[in-house]
Amino acid sequence: MASEAISSAILIIGAVIGAAFMVTAILPAIFSAGDTFGTVSHAEEEKLKTDFRIVNTYTAGGTSKTVQVWMKNVGSNRISIYDLQKADVYLGIDTMYQKYEYDAGGTTGTFLYILNPADGYWDIGDTVEIKVTDTDKEIQDYSVLFTFSLPNSIRRSTTFSKTVA
Repeated sequence: MASEAISSAILIIGAVIGAAFMVTAILPAIFSAGDTFGTVSHAEEEKLKTDFRIVNTYTAGGTSKTVQVWMKNVGSNRISIYDLQKADVYLGIDTMYQKYEYDAGGTTGTFLYILNPADGYWDIGDTVEIKVTDTDKEIQDYSVLFTFSLPNSIRRSTTFSKTVA
């Protein structure tokens, strides 16, 4: 009888230790997976709430090397100016396509943005002007393909030609 009690106690102790090892091995993996799903869900929610529209375009054509595009924030999220600064602008003129990055000085091969009021955010309903000066190619009578892409991969494109006054 005593041997049965000892055997039962050893089995119970073994089961408790085995369960503890299982809990310490499996629970962190479960919590880690939950964090991953939460992060992905949050990123997708941000994408769904972010939206903007291209509302106007301008280029003089001819020997002009300047393109201006106005966009309105129509989403339910305001967009940080840091996201605007990290955005990519792509211009296609004739058969030449080029990527432009932000530079506040508007140096050759970059874009700048004009946003009023300058409170650090592109607020809902506000319009931002994107200006690319000194493109590598004269616009002439070519079509211009403009694409604006935010860091969270939300992008809008339009094709336009010179503006006739």
